[in-house]
Amino acid sequence: MQDAHARDRRRFTVVTEPRARVSRRMIERRDGPALEWVEAEPAGEPRGAPLLFVHGAFGGAWMFEEIFLPHLARRGRRAAAVSLRGHGRSQGGGDLRNASLSDYLADLKLALAQWREPPVLVGHSLGGLLAQRVLGHVPLRGLVLMASLPPEGLGLVGPRIAMTDAGFWVEALAGSLLPGREPAVALARHWLFSEGLPLERAQNYAARMSAESPMALAEAHWPSLPLSAAFAGVPALVLGGADDRMIWPATTWRTALYHGAEHRTVPGIAHFLQLDLGSEGVARLLLDWLEIRGA
Repeated sequence: MQDAHARDRRRFTVVTEPRARVSRRMIERRDGPALEWVEAEPAGEPRGAPLLFVHGAFGGAWMFEEIFLPHLARRGRRAAAVSLRGHGRSQGGGDLRNASLSDYLADLKLALAQWREPPVLVGHSLGGLLAQRVLGHVPLRGLVLMASLPPEGLGLVGPRIAMTDAGFWVEALAGSLLPGREPAVALARHWLFSEGLPLERAQNYAARMSAESPMALAEAHWPSLPLSAAFAGVPALVLGGADDRMIWPATTWRTALYHGAEHRTVPGIAHFLQLDLGSEGVARLLLDWLEIRGA
């Protein structure tokens, strides 16, 4: 019996994932503010297309640096995140109030140009709307939309939030209109993270959220339908949190239908799929989809 147990033990080996190297630099340019670029590189030879992550309103590259970038790099993928002007460590904070969606799109296109080959573009929330609007304008190996605004933007989502979650809508409005005002920690904890996330982590994440451009948020309410990913020939995946109070599963399903994309609703997770409890599982889901698609 002891020999049998010994043989069973020998069948299982512990596999240690190689460490990832995370670096940060600024993307300099003459015609606009420098942008923060955070990149994670695998220890060995990278495989597949690189990934670029773009955050949503009130966010920054740090939202992906926390969990997603190192996790993907440990699995052999090249991955980077950009902070749009006025967010994270990017320049442009002094003029953030005047930043438009066109400015953000220019930032995103500059970041996409940092890769020497077409990347997989991953957009979260407002960043998902930006990602949809570059379809047909830049070459992409794939598109992943995480808790993304739908193709028409905030035109339907905004009024629905104002009616069903007035407190969050007012706080988001204050965070963009009032100088120095950031989203309240308590409200961000309640509306943007699941109940399962430890309070200390939720408070830390919420405290790192920054102000947002009222102009960009206003423009996001005006419909401007993007090219469908299916017509652009770009494979797409739409991810949503089952407990997301901002972008409901019905909205992510509608976005997936518009783009002819695959769809996944992740149980027990809210709006910030990249930070919430279970975010490592979301990263694995993304990676599995990429590998199945050969991207």
